[in-house]
Amino acid sequence: MEKIKEHFRRMSIRKSLIVLFSLTVCCICILSGITIYLANVAQQKIIRDRILIVDISKTEINQDDNSINLELGQNAVQWKPMSIQQSISYYGCYVAMIGLPIAYMLLGISLASTLYYRMKLRKPFLELKKGITNIQNNDLDFSIAYSNSDELGELCASMEKMRTELRHNNKKIWELSEQRKLINASVSHDLRTPITVIKGYLDYLNKNIPQDKLTEDMLLETIQYMSEATNRLERYVDSIRDVEKIENLEIHLQEEKITDLIHEIKSNLEQLTNGNKKEITLQSDVSLSTISIDKQLLFRILENLVQNAVRYAEHKVSVTISTDNDYFVMSIQDDGKGFSDIAIEQATTLFYSMEKEYNHFGIGLSISKLLCEKQGGTLCIANGINNGAIITAKIMI
Repeated sequence: MEKIKEHFRRMSIRKSLIVLFSLTVCCICILSGITIYLANVAQQKIIRDRILIVDISKTEINQDDNSINLELGQNAVQWKPMSIQQSISYYGCYVAMIGLPIAYMLLGISLASTLYYRMKLRKPFLELKKGITNIQNNDLDFSIAYSNSDELGELCASMEKMRTELRHNNKKIWELSEQRKLINASVSHDLRTPITVIKGYLDYLNKNIPQDKLTEDMLLETIQYMSEATNRLERYVDSIRDVEKIENLEIHLQEEKITDLIHEIKSNLEQLTNGNKKEITLQSDVSLSTISIDKQLLFRILENLVQNAVRYAEHKVSVTISTDNDYFVMSIQDDGKGFSDIAIEQATTLFYSMEKEYNHFGIGLSISKLLCEKQGGTLCIANGINNGAIITAKIMI
């Protein structure tokens, strides 16, 4: 029985409706036929039970040696009138022949509609109503638990997909809002230092220039310090502008040959080794011949990650290129100290840096993460087994 119910639930709305109402019509016809047959039998029985009356006065009897012949006159034979109970039963059978089929039809339609609603419509309607109410209340932490493969199942699946997309978009909006808050907080914090330095030097100049206490060398040195603080301020503003541009960045996918791409990556890494004593190695394990990717963004991510690894490496940085299902994977590992527990949680946060270097604002990993996500991928950071950091960038291809 449960298998039949489950099979019925998985039917399409049109097919299940035809099946249920066809069965209902069959049951109505069978019950109506049985009712009419039984009513007809009852009428015949009432008729057979009636008494036949013969008027002797209107009958002539002729007798011969072997038989007796009755000659019935006109109106000599009559049926005894039915009693009230027999009349009610007899004509009640006519009522049953007409009324009960109509009752069967009404009752059958009512039961079929109720059964159809309970088995096919109630659960998806309740799920959809709950979903719409939750969406109206801006509550997206729910799921639509209806998996039948009929039209309403497809509608519930579409609603669930819409909820997922809305939740994902809301999460992205929230993350962008949090990022903007971080940017604002970082701006108010990090701009204070160079501005304070510049104000300090200006106060120093205002106090000492009128009194001729500054030599030419002291004046030039002070101006040099102010210029460096101004340059830092300018670089910081440029970094913020870079983050703002990523939000409106467009992805331009092109088919790239793997051999040419690996050769270009290798050449690029060789350029990054110029001017430092740290070794950068490249390993490739890509079985595809071509991939569809935005090469400019790929190299921007790669350069950010490699430069970051070179900064913290002791002697060596290893770059591994591979593919994983629908993703192009770049894994960069250094032999440095690795990430602290706090850094693993916050390394991809805007303007976070383990070392507040003069020219380093802690924005490389956060930009790389945003670029990966912009291309449907992820950026993961971890520590290696033998110390050192491992950063893995995945980009959808």
